[in-house]
Amino acid sequence: MDIKSLKIFVQIIQSQSFTLAAEQLFVTQPTVSKAIAGLEEELGTTLFKKGEAGRKREVELTYTGQQVYQHALNILDEQKKIYEVLDDIKHLKRGKLTLGLPPLGSVLLTSLIAIFHKQHPNIELKFLEVGSNTIEQAILAKTIDVGILLNHIHPLLAVIPIIDSPLCLLSPRHSRWKHAKGITLNDLKDEQFLLYDDSFTLNHLIIQAANLEGFEPHIVCKSSQWDFIAKLVESAMGIALLPQIYCEQLDQDKFSITPLINTPLRWTLSMAWNTSVPMTAATRAWLAIVEQYRHEIKF
Repeated sequence: MDIKSLKIFVQIIQSQSFTLAAEQLFVTQPTVSKAIAGLEEELGTTLFKKGEAGRKREVELTYTGQQVYQHALNILDEQKKIYEVLDDIKHLKRGKLTLGLPPLGSVLLTSLIAIFHKQHPNIELKFLEVGSNTIEQAILAKTIDVGILLNHIHPLLAVIPIIDSPLCLLSPRHSRWKHAKGITLNDLKDEQFLLYDDSFTLNHLIIQAANLEGFEPHIVCKSSQWDFIAKLVESAMGIALLPQIYCEQLDQDKFSITPLINTPLRWTLSMAWNTSVPMTAATRAWLAIVEQYRHEIKF
């Protein structure tokens, strides 16, 4: 059913005149008459009572016209609400933003998330807190708006670089690496590794780099919790490779922290989004904050 015809129909009733309705809608009277004739033909009923001798149409509704009028008001009201909702979303008066955050990423972005909420308090924030692999899959599947990825970037994704940190060996306080100035991945071939959940891209990068060095890491356990891994290292259960930016936050008296050298392995994070999806106003606002406040991405 043509919305324009319904608007004309309602305007005729509210102005009590075909002529006034045409003037108020800035259309010709023949356009008004044609719209009503088409509406009556489509509905298969007469909406207005005929004038004397059927010569002139009066602005008096038939019974069916009264019923159609009530529904027309509801339809036009719903149309108005649709435009109001779209306008609210466009101007960030309502909406939702879903962020994919790896476990450490949620801590790094705390200040930016707080800034976003302060600027746009009516936007609902949702988080997918999983490893980078799963976040990338979610962005490509269009189930989240934007997320943090590590290293590998799909060609459909655009990114804003946010962190580039070398890796360090985290070992127990009295480990044999305590006084080393640097350590290679091959030096660790006989160590017991505490690695990450398989959804973590870093997990795959470490295993791949070890394989290129000619060994398969002896994995003691896997976890998605960085703090838990650090606690296990403190308990001398094994060693872990962690970003330097994270290691710097740990109690230096409880661990031995050694730079990993002669390796391309780095913890390089980017904020990514799917370029094949129309960008929402909330996503655009979030990326603007990331660009403006990148210097505040820290522990």
